[in-house]
Amino acid sequence: MSEEPACPTAPAGAQAPHAQRYWLLLTTVALGNVLAPLNSTMLAVALPEIRDDFHLSHAEIGWLVSAYLIAMAVAQPIGGDLSDRLGRRRVLRFGLIGFLVLSLAAAAAPNFWLLIAFRTAQAIVGAVVIPTGMAMVRESVPVRQLGQANGITGSLLSLAAATGPLLGAAFLALGSWRFIFFANLPIIALALFAQWRLNYPATPGTQPLRSARGLLDWPGALLFSATLISLTTLLNSLRGDDLVGLALGVAGTIGFVLLFFWRQRRTDKPLAGWRLFRLTSYRAATVNVMLMNLVMYTTLLTIPFFIRELQEKGNGTTGLLLGSMSILMAFLAPASGWLSDTHGRRLPAVAGAVIAFGATLIIVFGLRTDVSTAFLAGALALVGMGVGLTFGPSATAAIESAPREQAGIAAGTNSMMRYLGSIVGAGLLAGILSTDGAVPGIGVFRAVFIIVAVIAALAVVAAFWIHRFPPEEAIDVEPRAVPPLSERNVGGLTPSARRIGRSAT
Repeated sequence: MSEEPACPTAPAGAQAPHAQRYWLLLTTVALGNVLAPLNSTMLAVALPEIRDDFHLSHAEIGWLVSAYLIAMAVAQPIGGDLSDRLGRRRVLRFGLIGFLVLSLAAAAAPNFWLLIAFRTAQAIVGAVVIPTGMAMVRESVPVRQLGQANGITGSLLSLAAATGPLLGAAFLALGSWRFIFFANLPIIALALFAQWRLNYPATPGTQPLRSARGLLDWPGALLFSATLISLTTLLNSLRGDDLVGLALGVAGTIGFVLLFFWRQRRTDKPLAGWRLFRLTSYRAATVNVMLMNLVMYTTLLTIPFFIRELQEKGNGTTGLLLGSMSILMAFLAPASGWLSDTHGRRLPAVAGAVIAFGATLIIVFGLRTDVSTAFLAGALALVGMGVGLTFGPSATAAIESAPREQAGIAAGTNSMMRYLGSIVGAGLLAGILSTDGAVPGIGVFRAVFIIVAVIAALAVVAAFWIHRFPPEEAIDVEPRAVPPLSERNVGGLTPSARRIGRSAT
């Protein structure tokens, strides 16, 4: 390959070598993206302790999870759109610093409702990090290496999910769930340092900062928030005996949904990239990501309550089980990226969804009060294997289906739908487990995993509509922000990878 061109914002000769810039890019993106899964799985272990500390019901503690997820879901497309308009570097730095400040505030929260407020604000500023990082990879790495790059960053996301329960259990052993939030400090410091060393081009985007306010769909964001809050409230009240309240919840949710889509049809600047759903592969990949995240997140939230309240075991067992589920995600994410580059996006996505479906069936038929830790660890490891194989290829397929100039909004919409799956899972779980303070029976937990198995089956169906390789015309388009890497720099591509684009289906 020819001599590397100079960065648009740095003097000639100031660039790091290809391989060094490649790894700095992936390090910056991965460290920013691990914050969301790490804070989810760490806190999942601590939910019973927080519930006891603040004397809450299952439905109330569920709002600590749901509020975070709702804010993440609503802010994802806004964050992606902001990065398209204002530039990646500026938006990513804002998200990282804001996440750091609000993590410290959450650790010091004196009551439950302030804890929710700080966690919600943390989610809002952190939501810009994920789509911005995904867009940076999309616009900086050649399509023929995109699966590999997403696999590498995905492995760190899975590693964060894997170590989160163990870290959460370790911090709880120190005496308080509040210590969990301090884990964010070194990660954000390293991410900011890596971003500084990367010197990513300070592109101004398509709009100046002063005009962004009028370009974002704030009414749509508020209506979408109201829709998700109403839906969560409805799910939380499923087991209640107030039929009038339940009917009002259904009516309210339907009303907000209709108002939201009415707003989206009337505005020229909708909240998310809804037009992208006209693309078959984008639609299939995004739905697959949403459903698989529902499977993963519902499982992550269910296991701590099952272990603590039904089996009456400690946090160490919970951390071990959730770690066994997540560890295979970390090891399989790079392999799934390689598979998707060489054999197409569809194969690992379908295989992962099938494995996750089989694993949930194993849990359904094997779950009982005295089920062994070894059995659960094996079944949860299979769930992790399925998720690890699926997430990277599906996310890659979704983003590469969209035009490059819409990489931010495509990533933000895809990530929004992922969090929508988490919201539905958390709300449904809170509603099913709500027993007015009594410990849920084994039948309740089995019902949760029956629902999870059905969702996994739907994810299998969606995966079959994902394209194998990106469109032919996308293959030879060179990245515009970080100079492309030669095969020698990145470790080489197999001959199969050079066939990408020759088959779009």
